[in-house]
Amino acid sequence: MSLVIYYDPMSSDIKERLAKHRESELHGHKLGPYIQDIVYGGHDGIITTFAVVAGTAGADLPHYIVIILGFANLFADAVSMGAGAFLSLKSELDHYFRLKKEELQEIEAIPDLEREEVREAYEAKGFRGSDLDRVVDVITSNKEVWAETMMLEEHGLTKQASANPLSHGIMTFVGFVLFGIVPLFPYLFGIQSDQRFPVAIAGTFAALALLGVTRSFVTRERLIRGALEIVAIGALTATVAYGIGVMLKGLVGVAF
Repeated sequence: MSLVIYYDPMSSDIKERLAKHRESELHGHKLGPYIQDIVYGGHDGIITTFAVVAGTAGADLPHYIVIILGFANLFADAVSMGAGAFLSLKSELDHYFRLKKEELQEIEAIPDLEREEVREAYEAKGFRGSDLDRVVDVITSNKEVWAETMMLEEHGLTKQASANPLSHGIMTFVGFVLFGIVPLFPYLFGIQSDQRFPVAIAGTFAALALLGVTRSFVTRERLIRGALEIVAIGALTATVAYGIGVMLKGLVGVAF
């Protein structure tokens, strides 16, 4: 009599190794889901705040005007950006649930057609014969899994893509404020008036570079290129903002 030992793929050893594998961040940094919010909010915060600084400097306005306009712009835009990110993702999530409800209704009303759609989708992925029959049977045996499969294959939507709209809105707000306040620092501390704007320029470029490095660190790609991309785009928009300030000063004749 021989003893047959079956291998359990989900043994305690495998589970422990899987847990360590997930904790090792091999598949991305914990901030990965929010890097788009951080970059989007941070970049917009730096540029819009610096636009106020550059515009007022170009028009040769007093420093207290820079502080008032800068902070008003900083927090108003930060709230607007955060709320916009929240509402956008919330709308996508509502859209997802509405379409999923329709898919569930179609599964109840026309299961044969919905089943054929699953078959076609997995046939396109390379499944054939008994393997195709098996995967279709497994998916269509659970209506929730069936509907979610149709959401991905037919509509290209997943619940995870628009999950946690509040968290994304908060991260956009935080990124905007943390990076956007940097161009205002020279006007808040005891720096000579003729040095404020040059220091604001240096601080702005440093913040842009830091944002680029942060993006590259989280995505683990293009460390130098990522920073250069953001700095280059920021330099272009900052130059435009300063040029408009100078132009308006000449056209309007602002004087104090």
